[in-house]
Amino acid sequence: MEVRSIDFDGVNSWTDFKLMIESAEIGYPKKNKATIQIPNSNIKYDYADVFGDLYEERTLEYNFYIVRPNALSVEELEYRKSQIANWLQPGIRHKLSDTAIPYYYFIAEVQGDYDYTEENGYSIFKVKFTCYPYKIHAIDEGDDLWDPFEFDNDVAQELKFNIDGGITTHIYNTGLTIVKPRITVSGTATISLNGIDETFTQGSYTDTKIAFAKGDNIIVITGRGRVQFSFSKEVL
Repeated sequence: MEVRSIDFDGVNSWTDFKLMIESAEIGYPKKNKATIQIPNSNIKYDYADVFGDLYEERTLEYNFYIVRPNALSVEELEYRKSQIANWLQPGIRHKLSDTAIPYYYFIAEVQGDYDYTEENGYSIFKVKFTCYPYKIHAIDEGDDLWDPFEFDNDVAQELKFNIDGGITTHIYNTGLTIVKPRITVSGTATISLNGIDETFTQGSYTDTKIAFAKGDNIIVITGRGRVQFSFSKEVL
């Protein structure tokens, strides 16, 4: 049977530190309602219509057993604690994945102190992570892999386009919030989405004005060459 574990900053709690998860609480973020009053009216504009729902950060809490502490001397146990503290290093965000939540990861950091207690001959280590509200799919939306495909929610779609003149296409963001894709271009192309036009020459781009809203996005691409979009959905 596989031991449940987390990976944080490329280090595994079980294989690297023999930390066995005693309990885990995967918190859900609180929703923030962001509206603005339309001047001279009783109407409020909801920013969720454009950006998707807005949420506060979420927390993940884990209690770990330090396996076989009685086999460790006091010095060895303190050294193990120091290694764990160096691994988690508060205030720095890294990817965090949990084997109980396959194909997704969180962007997390440790905030606050660690808590060690002795109980029934075991050392219990408690830690709380503060995370970006959404968990992020580890698989690119253009990769139609069988195992991680969620038949209730996912959409099989083509994200690579050969352009010789111009095309209009649809890209569906099955996540719950707006995402910015990586755009890879060979040749020259102008991409138009939601009234925004941006021209690209050959290269790979991440910091652009192009962003996919939740749901269907109608995109016009003109030019010559090949355009590929890469992005991952973000869900609660």
